[in-house]
Amino acid sequence: MTAFCPSDVIFATIRQRGTVLANLKLSGISSLTDVIRRIPAAVAGLMGLTIIELRNGTQGWKQRHTIMLSAS
Repeated sequence: MTAFCPSDVIFATIRQRGTVLANLKLSGISSLTDVIRRIPAAVAGLMGLTIIELRNGTQGWKQRHTIMLSAS
């Protein structure tokens, strides 16, 4: 099961066109939406096709999401 608990430690890698743009260590996350909301603070002006790789250091699962980001 790939559930998010606010007490979990989530490691997120943000990639675009094969380049790692950011590695984040997050806590207090309860959904993928929470992760996406924190991306602009780590990578300003990020737009386009983006890969988010998540690893839950507490529960031991891993996910990969490909999303399209646009200017707000």
